[in-house]
Amino acid sequence: MRFDGLDLNLLVTLDVLLETRSVTDAALRLNLSQPSVSAALGRLRHYFDDELLMQMGRKMVPTAKGLELEGPIREMLNFVRFRITSADEFDPLTSKRNFRIVVSDYAYDVVIARALARAGRLAPHVNFDLSSPGPQHFRQFRDGDIDIMVTVSDYMIEDHPHHVLFHDEDAVITWGGGRYAGSISSEQFLAAQHVIAVFGQERMPTITESYFARHGVERKVAMQVPSFAALPRAILDTDRVATLHRRHADLFARIYPICIHPLPLKGPEIRELMQWHRLKGNDQGLRWLMQLIKDEAGLLSA
Repeated sequence: MRFDGLDLNLLVTLDVLLETRSVTDAALRLNLSQPSVSAALGRLRHYFDDELLMQMGRKMVPTAKGLELEGPIREMLNFVRFRITSADEFDPLTSKRNFRIVVSDYAYDVVIARALARAGRLAPHVNFDLSSPGPQHFRQFRDGDIDIMVTVSDYMIEDHPHHVLFHDEDAVITWGGGRYAGSISSEQFLAAQHVIAVFGQERMPTITESYFARHGVERKVAMQVPSFAALPRAILDTDRVATLHRRHADLFARIYPICIHPLPLKGPEIRELMQWHRLKGNDQGLRWLMQLIKDEAGLLSA
């Protein structure tokens, strides 16, 4: 198909080239030969009268024109993908769809696990691919490669719809046999040894740690662990303390001998929300799954 003299199929190739920054990688992704991709790039350069991507070492770097085209091209392809060519019907009993969900272990434990258990009963052939939040997911979400992102309001992606699932607050957890089993004051909290969670190779902080950093709350961090779920075990048999969202703490208190105390300082407002790409609003399968998640979240305050 041509539009104003441009073969629109070339835009698919340009989209992958701008993402991979490599003719070789683009050829692999598109299942084409390298000469074919190189030829397509040549035609694109001729049409736009610009190099679009320039070789620098082993990678290609987009020109200003290439960067200018990157967003609109992906937006156009996503519109075609999600609004024109996607199927409208979704039958849970027969669908073999794979849903990609980005969710922290906190939100997974509190609500998503139950929603997916119900989804598994209603849709026995549907699969779910879950991953922990990381910087790479912001681009993947905007590119439409992620179906649902469950996150706190601080990390919400602008210009895409969302639904607030529930509210929460921070609490302090301590070992039931330790120094702070009975209570913990603000002075004791600040002087104690703390365990905190950080995420991924980028060591992304939690919403609580970001809040404390912004407000100048200084503590002794004795240990860093890779998930919220690791916090309770890290304080057992010690006088260490950890700050954990209360709904999560309540779940762990059923398993571990921990005590839950009110946070003796002001903490962040915690709003857990569900986001989806603005072009996927009519996706029947996605709407089905989101409704299951909304139903389970509603039970938290029922």
